[in-house]
Amino acid sequence: MSIFPYAYYMVQDFGYTKDSEISMYVGMVTSAFAFAECISGIFWGRLSDRIGRKKVLLGGLFGTGLSMILFGFASSLPMALVARALGGLLNG
Repeated sequence: MSIFPYAYYMVQDFGYTKDSEISMYVGMVTSAFAFAECISGIFWGRLSDRIGRKKVLLGGLFGTGLSMILFGFASSLPMALVARALGGLLNG
């Protein structure tokens, strides 16, 4: 949830100047995580039934950490979108 205070300025730093563009892209960046998490949730649930909850939670923690590092170093909007979506997909 800490993304909300600075996402506007991050997208603005990518070179977008119109408020309407920035707002749209901030919405895309913040919703990419939830959309990808929704898609992968059933997979992670079934995997945790098969191999155990602890392993899946540790993998999800690693995936979230990796995606946050990528998101923090994102230098363009597509890279930020991929990092957030990757965080949702790997969020066990």
